[in-house]
Amino acid sequence: MTGQEEPTAQGVDSILAEFDNTKDLLEAFCEKTRNLIIACLDDAPIRYQSIQARVKTRSKLRAKYTDPQKAYRQLSDITDLTGLRIITYYEDEVDAVAELIQREFDIDEKNSIDKRTVDPDRFGYHAINYVCRHSAQRLASVEYKKFLGVSCEIQITSVLRHAWAEIQHDWYDLKDAYPDEIKRRFYRMAALLEIAESEFLELRKKKGDYQRSIAVQIEANVPDIPLDSVSLRSFVRQDPLVERLDLDVATSRGMSVVAMLEGTIEPTSRLANQAGLKTIAELRSSLEKYGAAITEFVALCHPHMPKPTASNFLGRGACVYYLATMLIGKTSTANLLNALRSVGYNTANAEALSAAARQVMAKHLDEA
Repeated sequence: MTGQEEPTAQGVDSILAEFDNTKDLLEAFCEKTRNLIIACLDDAPIRYQSIQARVKTRSKLRAKYTDPQKAYRQLSDITDLTGLRIITYYEDEVDAVAELIQREFDIDEKNSIDKRTVDPDRFGYHAINYVCRHSAQRLASVEYKKFLGVSCEIQITSVLRHAWAEIQHDWYDLKDAYPDEIKRRFYRMAALLEIAESEFLELRKKKGDYQRSIAVQIEANVPDIPLDSVSLRSFVRQDPLVERLDLDVATSRGMSVVAMLEGTIEPTSRLANQAGLKTIAELRSSLEKYGAAITEFVALCHPHMPKPTASNFLGRGACVYYLATMLIGKTSTANLLNALRSVGYNTANAEALSAAARQVMAKHLDEA
């Protein structure tokens, strides 16, 4: 303590009564601030896993004022009556969020701390903790002026560090109550988490490097690029033949073409593999050879497909799906059923699709 007397029970009750009177305002502050941060992150855009918000509970507030190691005398001494935690996917995204918070809020530098700066032999929870208020400019607006003088703590951490913080709560008495062997094993786990965080960052970098490498190879028409979800994504984005065939298919169905639908890339690449297309070169050659057949196939299948609505659209790369379906369908209905089922696609119209595939392919093989 600092020579001041500890708060009496009556003094603590008075502080808690003051807290009770402001709790509705604090909860409104939390919700408003959380929505503001979400809007700012989405506008940036900066990825995040989630944003938590809370008002400190009465029991925790009482514990702070009755703790003899603390020197809290009044409600305003507590800087985290309201708290928000922004959870990113990766640790290197924490800094991007921190820059945004510094830009959007007035930071109390004295009471803020970067908990990522620790001794080299310490492991565990890493976060940036800002104590801050809304800016004067924002507080001048009608919807924010009631929050004048209200501060909050904003924590920024990664999802792995957040998970560790939640687990660590059950080990608050570790330093005092347990033998060294248990303590050592606990901190070894913290060190492993830090290694995992670092490995995820390195793997993400290598993944990005690989995707860029494949994109460059496809642009340069490098031969024998394996057909998989990574190469298909780049091929669909780049190749003008795909763009033209997708437009033909969409027009025949009264639909419009939009960007690739991420959920279709992996199953479409697997379907193409089952159709015997193992490389990007083989896929391109088949699209060139059967371009007209694909449009005819879709026209024949049209009565058996869901009718488009005003909001219906076709994801870029749909022509690859139709090509693979046609090539498999011409062999047999059973093969098409098995192929569609293996990638999680609807099999209800497999018999009609297979019949259409055999009709179209017979015509084009005769013409060839």
